[in-house]
Amino acid sequence: MTAIRYVIRDTLRLIVHHWVLGLLTLITAGVMLWVLGITTLLSLNLENLLSRLESELAVQAYLVKDNTLDVEAVARKIQALEYVYTVKTFSPADSLAKLQVKMGSQSRALQMLGDNPIPWNFEIHVNNAEDVEPLVEALKAMPEVDDVVYAGLVVKRISALSRVSSRVAWIMFILAVIITALVVYNTIHISLYSRREEIGIMYLVGATRAYIATPFILHGTMLAFFGAVIAGAGIIGAYFPGIELIRENLPLLSNILLTDHMVIWRFCGLLAGFGATLGWVCSYLVVSRFINSITRPE
Repeated sequence: MTAIRYVIRDTLRLIVHHWVLGLLTLITAGVMLWVLGITTLLSLNLENLLSRLESELAVQAYLVKDNTLDVEAVARKIQALEYVYTVKTFSPADSLAKLQVKMGSQSRALQMLGDNPIPWNFEIHVNNAEDVEPLVEALKAMPEVDDVVYAGLVVKRISALSRVSSRVAWIMFILAVIITALVVYNTIHISLYSRREEIGIMYLVGATRAYIATPFILHGTMLAFFGAVIAGAGIIGAYFPGIELIRENLPLLSNILLTDHMVIWRFCGLLAGFGATLGWVCSYLVVSRFINSITRPE
């Protein structure tokens, strides 16, 4: 019981005596964790958008005109390719009807073609934009396929954008973690240094390492945790109004963006847990290192 009272008393004393430094740490940790949270949410939304675009990328494969060709067998052969997600088969009549719908009032020009020139074809979807190029090469190598049509430039740009967004997200994540960790580390280190003589005396009179270290570890953990709570409040205050603004101006993105309030609240809860864990790890490392240095025999 005495140990618990000491821990609570000394933790409060650290907060009071180093309130300026603690406040700066709180603000810095909050800002960096806010940047981390917003960046993560933006990356998740961008990944969701890219996934939707990738799922809608279609490769159109047209078969050679051969009445003896087994269309179902070709469809099974294409479906067996490792890059393929779904395959839709379109007969010449189905394809002509789709083309007439797209052309609208200009569809009368198709009557001048006489016989339907469109062969059997397949609309093929893949999981990732990076799979389109290998799929196209595999389709061109098939003797049953006469032509392959796909938006090559769009595919390349989506693939490049996906790679860039992932790298930027990781860079922002690493920078935010490093800066927050350094701030918490230095705050605890300054607190320890200002009480180095007291810590040395406590150790000499028989205080255990855990007894000495616990208030400092709690101090650092609390600073990072409440910084993360502030960051979560800032995320909620900025994210939802931003989503509403996007809904009003870009309604097409409404079904793509993360708009579930419960998901965002859980994300902020995870961010608070991450902040507390980060603060505990940094505090533990600096306290262990400091106590080892002052208790090491000369």
